[in-house]
Amino acid sequence: MAEANWITLLVDWMALPALALLVGVLVYRKFHNEFPFFFAYVLATDAIGLARLLAFRSAGSIYYYVYWISDILMAVFAFLATYELFIKRLFPVFYKVRFFRYLFPIVAAVITILGASTALYGGKLAALLITVRVYEFLRATILLFFVALMVVMGRRWSKEEFGIAFGFGLDVSAAFAMLAILARYSSVGGMVNRIPTIAYDLACLIWLYCFWTSPKAVAVPPASLSAEALEEAKKWEGSLKDYTSHGKQ
Repeated sequence: MAEANWITLLVDWMALPALALLVGVLVYRKFHNEFPFFFAYVLATDAIGLARLLAFRSAGSIYYYVYWISDILMAVFAFLATYELFIKRLFPVFYKVRFFRYLFPIVAAVITILGASTALYGGKLAALLITVRVYEFLRATILLFFVALMVVMGRRWSKEEFGIAFGFGLDVSAAFAMLAILARYSSVGGMVNRIPTIAYDLACLIWLYCFWTSPKAVAVPPASLSAEALEEAKKWEGSLKDYTSHGKQ
Protein backbone atom coordinates (compact mmCIF):
# COMPACT_ATOMS: atom_id res chain seq x y z
CA MET A 1 0.00 0.00 0.00
CA ALA A 2 2.83 2.38 0.90
CA GLU A 3 4.51 1.64 -2.43
CA ALA A 4 1.28 2.44 -4.30
CA ASN A 5 1.04 5.77 -2.44
CA TRP A 6 4.59 6.67 -3.45
CA ILE A 7 3.84 5.87 -7.09
CA THR A 8 0.73 8.04 -6.94
CA LEU A 9 2.65 10.94 -5.42
CA LEU A 10 5.41 10.55 -8.03
CA VAL A 11 2.88 10.66 -10.88
CA ASP A 12 0.97 13.61 -9.40
CA TRP A 13 3.95 15.84 -8.64
CA MET A 14 6.78 14.73 -10.94
CA ALA A 15 6.09 17.63 -13.31
CA LEU A 16 7.18 20.16 -10.65
CA PRO A 17 10.91 19.27 -10.54
CA ALA A 18 10.86 18.46 -14.26
CA LEU A 19 9.55 21.94 -15.14
CA ALA A 20 12.00 23.61 -12.72
CA LEU A 21 14.85 21.75 -14.42
CA LEU A 22 13.44 22.73 -17.81
CA VAL A 23 13.57 26.41 -16.81
CA GLY A 24 17.28 26.02 -16.09
CA VAL A 25 17.87 24.17 -19.37
CA LEU A 26 16.04 26.84 -21.39
CA VAL A 27 18.12 29.59 -19.82
CA TYR A 28 21.42 27.68 -20.07
CA ARG A 29 20.83 26.75 -23.70
CA LYS A 30 19.60 30.30 -24.39
CA PHE A 31 16.23 29.13 -25.66
CA HIS A 32 14.29 31.45 -23.34
CA ASN A 33 14.78 34.21 -25.93
CA GLU A 34 13.94 31.94 -28.86
CA PHE A 35 10.69 30.72 -27.29
CA PRO A 36 9.58 33.51 -24.89
CA PHE A 37 5.93 32.39 -24.71
CA PHE A 38 6.90 28.77 -24.09
CA PHE A 39 9.39 29.91 -21.46
CA ALA A 40 6.64 31.98 -19.79
CA TYR A 41 4.36 28.93 -19.94
CA VAL A 42 6.96 26.72 -18.20
CA LEU A 43 7.58 29.35 -15.49
CA ALA A 44 3.87 29.93 -14.91
CA THR A 45 3.03 26.23 -14.85
CA ASP A 46 5.76 25.46 -12.33
CA ALA A 47 4.63 28.36 -10.09
CA ILE A 48 1.04 27.14 -10.33
CA GLY A 49 2.17 23.63 -9.42
CA LEU A 50 3.89 24.96 -6.30
CA ALA A 51 0.75 26.91 -5.35
CA ARG A 52 -1.33 23.76 -5.74
CA LEU A 53 1.14 21.79 -3.64
CA LEU A 54 0.87 24.36 -0.84
CA ALA A 55 -2.94 24.31 -1.08
CA PHE A 56 -3.06 20.51 -1.21
CA ARG A 57 -2.97 20.14 2.57
CA SER A 58 -5.47 22.95 3.11
CA ALA A 59 -9.21 22.67 3.37
CA GLY A 60 -10.86 20.95 0.43
CA SER A 61 -12.64 24.08 -0.75
CA ILE A 62 -9.38 26.08 -0.86
CA TYR A 63 -7.64 23.50 -3.02
CA TYR A 64 -10.72 23.29 -5.23
CA TYR A 65 -10.70 27.03 -5.92
CA VAL A 66 -6.91 27.18 -6.37
CA TYR A 67 -6.99 24.26 -8.78
CA TRP A 68 -9.69 25.52 -11.13
CA ILE A 69 -8.68 29.18 -11.10
CA SER A 70 -5.06 28.24 -11.85
CA ASP A 71 -6.16 25.76 -14.50
CA ILE A 72 -7.46 28.55 -16.71
CA LEU A 73 -4.14 30.41 -16.35
CA MET A 74 -2.29 27.32 -17.53
CA ALA A 75 -4.67 26.99 -20.47
CA VAL A 76 -4.03 30.61 -21.50
CA PHE A 77 -0.23 30.23 -21.41
CA ALA A 78 -0.41 26.91 -23.29
CA PHE A 79 -2.61 28.50 -25.95
CA LEU A 80 -0.18 31.40 -26.43
CA ALA A 81 2.81 29.03 -26.53
CA THR A 82 1.08 27.09 -29.30
CA TYR A 83 0.44 30.37 -31.14
CA GLU A 84 4.14 31.24 -30.82
CA LEU A 85 5.24 27.87 -32.18
CA PHE A 86 3.17 27.89 -35.34
CA ILE A 87 2.46 31.54 -36.19
CA LYS A 88 5.75 33.13 -35.13
CA ARG A 89 8.20 30.33 -35.98
CA LEU A 90 6.93 27.67 -38.35
CA PHE A 91 4.78 29.98 -40.50
CA PRO A 92 6.32 33.44 -40.01
CA VAL A 93 4.70 34.69 -43.20
CA PHE A 94 1.38 34.80 -41.31
CA TYR A 95 3.02 36.72 -38.47
CA LYS A 96 3.93 39.50 -40.91
CA VAL A 97 0.23 40.17 -41.46
CA ARG A 98 -1.26 42.18 -38.60
CA PHE A 99 -4.58 40.31 -38.65
CA PHE A 100 -2.94 36.96 -37.86
CA ARG A 101 -0.42 38.52 -35.45
CA TYR A 102 -3.16 39.75 -33.12
CA LEU A 103 -5.83 37.11 -33.77
CA PHE A 104 -4.68 34.55 -31.19
CA PRO A 105 -3.93 36.98 -28.31
CA ILE A 106 -7.31 38.68 -28.84
CA VAL A 107 -9.14 35.34 -28.86
CA ALA A 108 -7.29 34.35 -25.66
CA ALA A 109 -8.24 37.64 -23.96
CA VAL A 110 -11.91 37.39 -24.97
CA ILE A 111 -12.30 33.77 -23.83
CA THR A 112 -10.55 34.46 -20.52
CA ILE A 113 -12.54 37.60 -19.74
CA LEU A 114 -15.86 35.96 -20.55
CA GLY A 115 -15.08 32.84 -18.53
CA ALA A 116 -13.70 34.73 -15.53
CA SER A 117 -16.59 37.23 -15.53
CA THR A 118 -19.17 34.45 -15.61
CA ALA A 119 -17.43 32.62 -12.78
CA LEU A 120 -16.90 35.66 -10.54
CA TYR A 121 -20.16 37.54 -11.07
CA GLY A 122 -22.36 34.52 -11.69
CA GLY A 123 -20.86 32.52 -8.85
CA LYS A 124 -20.39 29.50 -11.08
CA LEU A 125 -16.96 27.95 -11.09
CA ALA A 126 -18.25 25.53 -13.71
CA ALA A 127 -17.74 28.39 -16.17
CA LEU A 128 -13.99 28.11 -15.58
CA LEU A 129 -14.11 24.42 -16.46
CA ILE A 130 -15.97 25.23 -19.68
CA THR A 131 -13.42 27.94 -20.48
CA VAL A 132 -10.55 25.49 -20.00
CA ARG A 133 -12.27 22.99 -22.28
CA VAL A 134 -12.70 25.70 -24.94
CA TYR A 135 -8.97 26.41 -24.78
CA GLU A 136 -8.17 22.71 -25.06
CA PHE A 137 -10.45 22.36 -28.07
CA LEU A 138 -8.88 25.40 -29.78
CA ARG A 139 -5.38 24.17 -29.01
CA ALA A 140 -6.19 20.73 -30.43
CA THR A 141 -7.66 22.33 -33.55
CA ILE A 142 -4.58 24.52 -34.04
CA LEU A 143 -2.24 21.57 -33.59
CA LEU A 144 -4.13 19.40 -36.08
CA PHE A 145 -4.46 22.17 -38.65
CA PHE A 146 -0.86 23.34 -38.63
CA VAL A 147 0.64 19.85 -38.38
CA ALA A 148 -1.41 18.88 -41.44
CA LEU A 149 -0.22 22.09 -43.13
CA MET A 150 3.38 21.17 -42.27
CA VAL A 151 2.93 17.76 -43.93
CA VAL A 152 1.26 19.21 -47.03
CA MET A 153 3.89 21.94 -47.45
CA GLY A 154 6.79 19.63 -46.69
CA ARG A 155 8.11 21.87 -43.92
CA ARG A 156 10.79 20.57 -41.56
CA TRP A 157 10.79 20.75 -37.78
CA SER A 158 13.72 21.56 -35.55
CA LYS A 159 14.13 19.22 -32.59
CA GLU A 160 12.87 21.91 -30.19
CA GLU A 161 9.82 22.76 -32.30
CA PHE A 162 8.93 19.10 -32.71
CA GLY A 163 9.34 18.53 -28.97
CA ILE A 164 7.01 21.39 -28.06
CA ALA A 165 4.36 20.31 -30.58
CA PHE A 166 4.59 16.63 -29.59
CA GLY A 167 4.38 17.43 -25.88
CA PHE A 168 1.35 19.68 -26.31
CA GLY A 169 -0.25 17.13 -28.64
CA LEU A 170 0.24 14.39 -26.05
CA ASP A 171 -1.25 16.61 -23.34
CA VAL A 172 -4.33 17.56 -25.36
CA SER A 173 -4.90 14.00 -26.63
CA ALA A 174 -4.84 12.61 -23.09
CA ALA A 175 -7.30 15.28 -21.90
CA PHE A 176 -9.80 14.41 -24.64
CA ALA A 177 -9.26 10.69 -24.11
CA MET A 178 -10.16 11.18 -20.45
CA LEU A 179 -13.30 13.10 -21.44
CA ALA A 180 -14.29 10.20 -23.70
CA ILE A 181 -13.74 7.70 -20.89
CA LEU A 182 -15.81 9.77 -18.45
CA ALA A 183 -18.57 10.10 -21.04
CA ARG A 184 -18.66 6.30 -21.29
CA TYR A 185 -18.25 5.56 -17.59
CA SER A 186 -19.57 7.82 -14.85
CA SER A 187 -16.47 7.37 -12.70
CA VAL A 188 -13.07 5.72 -12.93
CA GLY A 189 -10.37 5.12 -10.39
CA GLY A 190 -6.76 4.12 -10.01
CA MET A 191 -4.24 5.03 -12.67
CA VAL A 192 -6.94 5.39 -15.32
CA ASN A 193 -8.03 8.58 -13.59
CA ARG A 194 -4.46 9.85 -13.92
CA ILE A 195 -4.06 9.38 -17.67
CA PRO A 196 -3.80 13.18 -18.30
CA THR A 197 -1.27 13.52 -15.47
CA ILE A 198 0.88 10.68 -16.78
CA ALA A 199 0.72 12.15 -20.29
CA TYR A 200 1.81 15.55 -18.97
CA ASP A 201 4.71 13.99 -17.08
CA LEU A 202 5.83 12.38 -20.34
CA ALA A 203 5.46 15.73 -22.13
CA CYS A 204 7.76 17.37 -19.58
CA LEU A 205 10.36 14.62 -20.08
CA ILE A 206 10.12 15.05 -23.86
CA TRP A 207 10.70 18.81 -23.54
CA LEU A 208 13.67 18.21 -21.25
CA TYR A 209 15.23 15.76 -23.68
CA CYS A 210 14.70 17.89 -26.78
CA PHE A 211 16.08 21.11 -25.29
CA TRP A 212 18.93 19.51 -23.35
CA THR A 213 20.23 17.56 -26.34
CA SER A 214 20.01 20.56 -28.68
CA PRO A 215 22.98 22.91 -29.13
CA LYS A 216 22.76 26.37 -27.63
CA ALA A 217 20.53 28.73 -29.53
CA VAL A 218 22.28 31.22 -31.78
CA ALA A 219 20.56 34.44 -32.75
CA VAL A 220 19.75 34.29 -36.45
CA PRO A 221 18.28 37.23 -38.35
CA PRO A 222 14.79 36.48 -39.65
CA ALA A 223 14.67 35.19 -43.19
CA SER A 224 13.35 37.58 -45.79
CA LEU A 225 9.92 36.75 -47.12
CA SER A 226 9.02 36.77 -50.76
CA ALA A 227 6.40 39.12 -52.11
CA GLU A 228 4.38 36.10 -53.24
CA ALA A 229 4.28 34.66 -49.73
CA LEU A 230 3.15 37.96 -48.22
CA GLU A 231 0.50 38.33 -50.91
CA GLU A 232 -0.80 34.83 -50.15
CA ALA A 233 -1.05 35.60 -46.43
CA LYS A 234 -2.94 38.81 -47.20
CA LYS A 235 -5.38 36.81 -49.33
CA TRP A 236 -6.03 34.58 -46.31
CA GLU A 237 -6.59 37.69 -44.23
CA GLY A 238 -9.07 39.10 -46.74
CA SER A 239 -10.94 35.80 -46.98
CA LEU A 240 -11.29 35.54 -43.20
CA LYS A 241 -12.46 39.14 -42.93
CA ASP A 242 -15.04 38.58 -45.67
CA TYR A 243 -16.25 35.42 -43.94
CA THR A 244 -16.62 37.08 -40.53
CA SER A 245 -18.32 40.19 -41.97
CA HIS A 246 -20.71 37.96 -43.93
CA GLY A 247 -21.56 36.05 -40.74
CA LYS A 248 -22.54 39.26 -39.00
CA GLN A 249 -25.07 40.23 -41.66
